[in-house]
Amino acid sequence: MNIVIKLTGRLFDDGELVAKYVNVMKSIDVKVGVVTGGGEIARRYIDIARRHGVAHTFQDLLGIYASRLNALLLVALLGADAYPQVARDVGEFLKAWKSHRIVVAGGFQPGQSTATVAALVAEAVGASMLLNAANVDAIYDDDPRKNPSAKKIPQLTYRQLEAVAKSSSLPGGYELMDLWSVAILERSCISTYIFDYRKPEYIFDILKGYNPGSRVVC
Repeated sequence: MNIVIKLTGRLFDDGELVAKYVNVMKSIDVKVGVVTGGGEIARRYIDIARRHGVAHTFQDLLGIYASRLNALLLVALLGADAYPQVARDVGEFLKAWKSHRIVVAGGFQPGQSTATVAALVAEAVGASMLLNAANVDAIYDDDPRKNPSAKKIPQLTYRQLEAVAKSSSLPGGYELMDLWSVAILERSCISTYIFDYRKPEYIFDILKGYNPGSRVVC
């Protein structure tokens, strides 16, 4: 079985939590692709650049390098279990995939979210599922941090997710999946699980067939 895990950059603010994810990845008996977000480092650098009028392309590059820094930390902690470098594009990822059980990447190119990178990687390696360790515990019909009446959606289709993405702040503040990543996952019919990033043990549950958050299907 091949799976891809998308890690929000927020979890890299907690070193102990990062170590727990490393232990989970080492213990599961499947091939694992991992894509990391940029987190607080990316937000801080991008904010400085934005306030000083730096072009959006360079802001994207700052986010990419921040995500790769988080990815490199993960590679270092995984040791011999992982490809010893951060994959910088799909071609490098696939080359590494041939010889290693775990391959880690951050961002690939400007204008592309790490959610889209995770979708592309999942499609390229023929992953059966994408596990999205997000900063919310599931998909809701509105941003639950802003609307306490938002309702959790345990299962939905990619078409339904597109509607949620277009009608909410999901591509920015809600930070789950953008429309490009949704389209890629839908065309290859790869199921996505959204779960709380603070619960790395949920990866075990998902591999056993449980749904701790939201499941998105074709």
